[in-house]
Amino acid sequence: MNLQFKYLKFRAMTEIVWIEIRKIIFLIIGGHNMNLNEYLNCHKSRSFSETLFSFIDKSGFKDSMIYKKADIDRKLFSKIRCSENYIPRKNVIIKLCLALKLNPNDFNKLLNSAGYSLSESKFDRVISWCLENKIYDLSKVNDYLYTFCGTIL
Repeated sequence: MNLQFKYLKFRAMTEIVWIEIRKIIFLIIGGHNMNLNEYLNCHKSRSFSETLFSFIDKSGFKDSMIYKKADIDRKLFSKIRCSENYIPRKNVIIKLCLALKLNPNDFNKLLNSAGYSLSESKFDRVISWCLENKIYDLSKVNDYLYTFCGTIL
């Protein structure tokens, strides 16, 4: 793991600890004397970028392995890594989830961290079915999507 990676991981862990401390303080004082900014900081969730890279760290794979497996351009992946507030399209996030072989719960965590969720559309139901049946191969998922929806990721 390179030094920048260690620093980002340390920074994320430090931020999580501070969020938990603020939550405890919020509970102790009852939240009555807290302004909106403090309240929002106490209930801050992890960014999409932080969530994605924590899943990549847990997977043990190199970044290059993940973006190749997800069929994502290196430049786009670099933009995701370098721009903390950048949110890619939903299809890109789905590809990353499949490359990471995330279970349905973690899949939804990553989607939600970007402000997305799976809907009741036929497309999203095919994705859900693939997850439930542990089908993570992008070409197989795209075959199902093309057969049932006429589109691919």
